[in-house]
Amino acid sequence: MIRLFFRTVSINLLGIYLASQILNGVIVYVGGVSTLLTAALVIAAVNLFVRPVINLLLLPINLITLGMFRWVSNLVTLFMATRLIPNLQIRSFDFAGSKLYGIIIPPIHFSAFMAFVVATITITITFHFLYWLFQD
Repeated sequence: MIRLFFRTVSINLLGIYLASQILNGVIVYVGGVSTLLTAALVIAAVNLFVRPVINLLLLPINLITLGMFRWVSNLVTLFMATRLIPNLQIRSFDFAGSKLYGIIIPPIHFSAFMAFVVATITITITFHFLYWLFQD
């Protein structure tokens, strides 16, 4: 049980770090490793205690959308973590646009809510990849 807890916290720590490197300037932590460790512990605690309640409340919508609405529970988890840890912040940002092989993506301003959505998707993909990588 202790081994599972340390594995979860270490994957959360590595996942938050990798997501902050991928979304540089969007996911910002001040205080170094201590902030990352605190964030990993808080996310593990929120996932253990609060997330099952959120999933239960969102169960009808999740069943209708065949599980596609599960990211809302991840969004609430990340929002609670940023509120409990003042040194962990999700900031709004501007995407400058891109052009690749004739496909043009216009410049977009991501508000605070949309920055949370992008950060949640990035962190969720990172967590799932790390859990897959370090599975027993």
